[in-house]
Amino acid sequence: MKIARLLCGLLALVMAAPAVASAAIVEIRPSSVACGEEFVAAAARLQPGDELVLRGGIYSQSCRRAITVNGTAAAPIVIRAAAGERAVLTRPADTMDTQNNIEIVASSYLTIRGLAFQGGSSGVRIMGGHHISMEDCEIFETGNNAIAVNYDSADALVFRGNHIHHTGLSVAAPTEGEGFYLGCNHDTCRVTNSVIEGNYIHHLRGTSDGGNDGIEIKVGSYGNLVRHNVIHDTIIGRRYPCIFVYGGGPGLNIVEANVMWNCGEAIQVVSDAVVRNNIVLASDVGILTAPHVQVPQMRNVTIVNNTLYGHRQCVSLQWDGATNMTLANNALYCPGSSAMEASGISGRPITVRANYVEGTLTGATLDSGRLLDGGAAASAFVDAARMDVWPRPGSPLVGHADQLLAPAVDFNGRARTPPVDVGAYQTDGLAVNPGWRIVPGFKSPTSGVSLPAPRR
Repeated sequence: MKIARLLCGLLALVMAAPAVASAAIVEIRPSSVACGEEFVAAAARLQPGDELVLRGGIYSQSCRRAITVNGTAAAPIVIRAAAGERAVLTRPADTMDTQNNIEIVASSYLTIRGLAFQGGSSGVRIMGGHHISMEDCEIFETGNNAIAVNYDSADALVFRGNHIHHTGLSVAAPTEGEGFYLGCNHDTCRVTNSVIEGNYIHHLRGTSDGGNDGIEIKVGSYGNLVRHNVIHDTIIGRRYPCIFVYGGGPGLNIVEANVMWNCGEAIQVVSDAVVRNNIVLASDVGILTAPHVQVPQMRNVTIVNNTLYGHRQCVSLQWDGATNMTLANNALYCPGSSAMEASGISGRPITVRANYVEGTLTGATLDSGRLLDGGAAASAFVDAARMDVWPRPGSPLVGHADQLLAPAVDFNGRARTPPVDVGAYQTDGLAVNPGWRIVPGFKSPTSGVSLPAPRR
């Protein structure tokens, strides 16, 4: 009898439980309307677990294109291009200065995959929200920046494998052309706990003081990971950083295993950042760390195992009054120019160890432990002039790093085992780089680097 009553109770619970709607796959094609396209209407109807599939073609409208889409952690929503087809969301050219291409407003648990966004003032503007991913998209020919998250705070964003190029094309007034503009001026909004990885960003134009940075993470934003990106040519119109991280928040930002060239300052950091395993080539300044009006205290910056070559100045360190700063195991090769200009690098809050240099020093001198003579680049690298900065056999970089300050893996994602090398690579006796060769384009997965989905 007890068993019968229990079974009846379970049956009643099952019958009373609300039915779960099955996920739908919705497919749309371009429509020839000036305003009110099917894409926006279809996106508005999406429920958790649904997929919206855009067939190939041109989706264009002149009025605002804004969507609000909310999935759940268990049932995210996907908006994607049909397999093997190119779906381009664009705008009439005369709206470049008046409308963003798309605005994603107060959304969550949303993945956008494989779409092309051509034109608009900003290409993609995310206006608040969380757990939003953009993967394998192309954002190009914008009047201003490509991707902006500067309206309201956003958390747990992922930008992976996107191709961003030819921004800042507006000629109506001074314009910016950042690849990624994440966070707000004066800490009025933040981007937190987000991943920007494996993107290819190039040919960014800017004509205003706002700049044309490749990736800019504004003051107060923290917990962000910037890795495996290829960035070049942020010097069209104005000369701005390839990566600029302000800091000033309650946590660190990490900049690792990126490669960049033809930048203003290739990497600029102020505070609260780890900069490791990057390859930084042929820019005005390789790495700049200096005070900024929006960040009152320089602190907590670690710059380790980076390879720099061919800059007007390899590093500029303005560390007066800074606390908890580290510069170690870096290969700083700027033949015929400045390897380092520094101030404030002595004292207990500062750690400088095992940096090998070629070029002049200002505010610092060679010694046996902090800054060492690296010899000529031709003897240190396989072919630095052709972007092959793999240390050649017998290079002074091989086996001479401070192991305690070195990252666990190198630029290729290979484990660093003693003796540890200076710079971005760990050679382990190999004469030739076993990983990806630096060329324009995406950093290849054949580098040995895997790009797992970050924890949400």
